[in-house]
Amino acid sequence: MIEPPETYGRAECKGGPGGFRIARRVLGFVLNNWLVLGFGLGCVLGYFFPNVAARGGIIRSEYSILYGAIGLIFFINGMQLSPEKLKEHATNWRLHIVVQGISLVIVPVVQLIIVRIVIVAGGVSSGTIEPSILVGMVVVSCIPTTVASNVVMTRNAGGDEAAAIIEVVIGNVVGSFLSPWLIYGFLPNDEEFESLKPAKADTLGPMYASVMQQLGLSVLLPLVVGQGLRWTLPKQVAWTLRTFYLAQFCSVLLMLVAWSTFSGAFQTGALMALPKSSVIFNIFLNIAEYILFTAICYWIALPPKALTGLVNCHVSDSRLFSYLPEIIKRALKIRRLPRELVVAVCFCGAAKTTSVGIPLAASMWSQLDNFTISSIQVPVLLYTVEQVFIAQFFTIFFKWWLHRTQKRTLDAGSATTEQGDATVGQEDNRDLNKWNREHEVPAELPVNTSIVLEKHVS
Repeated sequence: MIEPPETYGRAECKGGPGGFRIARRVLGFVLNNWLVLGFGLGCVLGYFFPNVAARGGIIRSEYSILYGAIGLIFFINGMQLSPEKLKEHATNWRLHIVVQGISLVIVPVVQLIIVRIVIVAGGVSSGTIEPSILVGMVVVSCIPTTVASNVVMTRNAGGDEAAAIIEVVIGNVVGSFLSPWLIYGFLPNDEEFESLKPAKADTLGPMYASVMQQLGLSVLLPLVVGQGLRWTLPKQVAWTLRTFYLAQFCSVLLMLVAWSTFSGAFQTGALMALPKSSVIFNIFLNIAEYILFTAICYWIALPPKALTGLVNCHVSDSRLFSYLPEIIKRALKIRRLPRELVVAVCFCGAAKTTSVGIPLAASMWSQLDNFTISSIQVPVLLYTVEQVFIAQFFTIFFKWWLHRTQKRTLDAGSATTEQGDATVGQEDNRDLNKWNREHEVPAELPVNTSIVLEKHVS
């Protein structure tokens, strides 16, 4: 039987809104995560035109992006953040120990274990993995957290960006001096690595000067200027941030940083010259390691309640430690960080920076040829490139996680309010029944009648 024309119209109307909703959701997802597409565009541009945004390239990214773009990111953050919050996190010693302990102690130890497993498994002796790749992996693990992306990602996920900024400053100051000694201590001493021993420590002076100059001019100075403007012109600063969407503009600047990193990775040519097995191994291992390091950060910043209770019961709250001063007991007590700080810890603890890694590798192995230096720098470039992509997906996850937590808190609060209202209603009914008994009002009378009687008697 042939359906009338109006039936087709109804069928089309039924299918239309569903398809429109799906298309709208897809478009909304793309618009909400446009930064991933921007990173992909930066990767494509870096591959086809590496000499544009690499160091010494057309736009001189070592100045325009390393100082200009990163400086603007911290200038905008300085205008956004309250000085009280920065001061609060600057004195949060527990946060510093967690982030820097993960970044400069736990991550190098885990990396050393992985490197030793590869060596014992015959990855180097069989020629499958280049020794320079493993050396570069050790370098990656020992350098401090990145300068810009972790701050932007923390803010985009809804975390505490003030905590991220403080950890960036502390990590890059402490890590710049500590990283070379960590590398000296963690490098393998096997015979395959005999030709890859770094130079002596007295060659690191120019590297220290370069890192401190970049940290001062691209992080500290813009941050201080932004804070000064917030103090002196609060209304004008708020209007500027709101009118010109400067918070979102930080994400655009981060795309430029990623573009420069991609260009540097492709410009060296080491990616193409190294054995494909070594590069593929490093790419997939970086993904697994970044996820693992993020999980470690999450677990240390927000340990299970059962574990914290068990440890505190046998350590800080035990009779054995009861004679210690209160300040020591507080220091030994394991605490769960607020969830906004957990997000900052995850983005800062697992991330690494090329700003220290690239010049540090060039300084420590300056006696070797350029290709070997570039090969050692490849793991640094690959890890920092991949962390930007993976961190963007973690941004989506942490945003959902914080939203779900806030929703649960609101639901629990409303349930408590409703329970309180019910309790008050029950108490009112008890009072009314007591009044009825005292004034000999029959129990079968409706409530409204009792109220009328109450008014009449009063």
